[in-house]
Amino acid sequence: MPKDRKQIILQSLAKLLEEKDATKVTTSVLASESEITEAALYRHFPSKRSIFLELFTFCDQTVFQKVGEIKKDVSIEPAEKVRLIFFFFLIFLEKNKGFARILSREALGPNEQNVIDAVNQFYERLELSIKQILTTEKDMLNLTSGQSAHLITSIIEGTISRFIRNKFKEIPSNYIENYWAFITRSIFKT
Repeated sequence: MPKDRKQIILQSLAKLLEEKDATKVTTSVLASESEITEAALYRHFPSKRSIFLELFTFCDQTVFQKVGEIKKDVSIEPAEKVRLIFFFFLIFLEKNKGFARILSREALGPNEQNVIDAVNQFYERLELSIKQILTTEKDMLNLTSGQSAHLITSIIEGTISRFIRNKFKEIPSNYIENYWAFITRSIFKT
C-alpha cells in the first residue's frame, strides 16, 4: 500500500504543478490533493524536497531511457537521432506539464537546491548526449558539435519557459517543425 500512496502523492504533485502557481503548492495543499493527511505525507517522504526529487527522478529516467534507445539505434542517421530526441522531449513535456515547471526550476525554491542541481545536471547530460551524436557528423555541421548541442538545448529550455509563460495554452508541437527547420538551417550545412 505505501508504494501506491507514494505514486498517488507524486501524481498529485504533477497535477498541481500543471494547475497552480508553483509557489502555492504547499505540503498541506499536496496532502489535500492526495486525500491524505500531512502527517501521512511525511511518512512516505521525509520532506517536500524529497517529493520534488523523486518526481524529477522519474522524469529524468524516462527521458534518458528514450535518449539511450535512440542513441543505440544504428539504423538511424545522427541528424535524425537528434531530431527524434528533440521531438520526443518537447512532446513528453507537452503531455506532462508538471515536469515543465520542475525542469524550468520555477517550482523549486532555495530549499530544493539538490533538485535544482539535479536539473542542471540533467541539461548538461542532455547536451552531452546530443554533442556525442553530432560528433560523428562534424563535417556536415556549420558549428562545432558542442555549439550545436548548446543551441539545441537552449531552444529546448526556451520552449519550456514559453510553454509555462503562456500557461500551457500554446503547445510546443504547434511549432516543433518550425523550430527544427531553424535548427537544421543553423547547424547543418546544406
